[in-house]
Amino acid sequence: MSDRLVLVQISLAALQNVLFATATGVVVCGVMGQHAGLLEQVKLLVWRGLLITLLTLTALAYLWLEAAAMSGSPLHNAGTAVGAVLTRSHFGKAWSLEVAGALLAALSCLLKERGFAVYAAAVLLWIAGKTATSHAADSGDFSLRESAHAMHLLATALWAGSVLVSAVLLRGSLWSSGAAARQRAKFCYTLSQLATAALVAALVTGVCGVLHVKAQSGSQVLYGGWGRLLAVKLTFVILTICLGGYNRIMMLPKLRKNAEQDGFASRAAQRRFNWVLSVEAVVMLAVFVVSAVLGHTAPMVG
Repeated sequence: MSDRLVLVQISLAALQNVLFATATGVVVCGVMGQHAGLLEQVKLLVWRGLLITLLTLTALAYLWLEAAAMSGSPLHNAGTAVGAVLTRSHFGKAWSLEVAGALLAALSCLLKERGFAVYAAAVLLWIAGKTATSHAADSGDFSLRESAHAMHLLATALWAGSVLVSAVLLRGSLWSSGAAARQRAKFCYTLSQLATAALVAALVTGVCGVLHVKAQSGSQVLYGGWGRLLAVKLTFVILTICLGGYNRIMMLPKLRKNAEQDGFASRAAQRRFNWVLSVEAVVMLAVFVVSAVLGHTAPMVG
């Protein structure tokens, strides 16, 4: 497989991670915003529909790339191998689950407010497909390692998606007219609670995944190329934790304390909270890129 093809696959995988997390974040933030009386749900449905459409297109593109990689065909002739990849390979079955999830997610957009349960089912299908094509599948289908990785993907999507979407929403373009500081503070508090819970779940399941890799490949794998990539990812994760912790410990109490006045102090605290959240969202994108590289790097010593 050429280095250029691998690079394109990594780029597409990173983009898929971002699109899936963002679409999930739109759903979750929509629920939080509705609870706080803030968000215009129609605009969020348009957002979600666009994100799911792009996600489906990237899945189709990735199938074409994988067909080229498996068959050894030039990229422009890979179409002849697509059928065989879909019907005769483990990747093809897993990919079918992903696309079924994407299509179900698109259907949830048509159902509007009633589509939450449908979207939840779509998330499970997409994650099942992604898990089956990851390194976790090396332990076999329906293994404990696969289950832990699936939970890791779900927790990461909830954590990262809520941060990414909230960083945009808190700019105010989708707030309902007349949104008060008290409502924004309520939204930020709920966001912090969700992000913290999802982060803990992502960390626990992530550690389980690393321990499985270490058990299968030996402790020396942590000192090789895969381990160095993991260290880079952990550095970015720690940075996001510090940023989120700063907002939770320092800024959130100020937001809630000054929410009733809706004056200068409240607006200043909200601006600082928004700025830190935006930086956290940018670092989260870096986490997704490194995760995609890790997913295409075999854990081995050296």
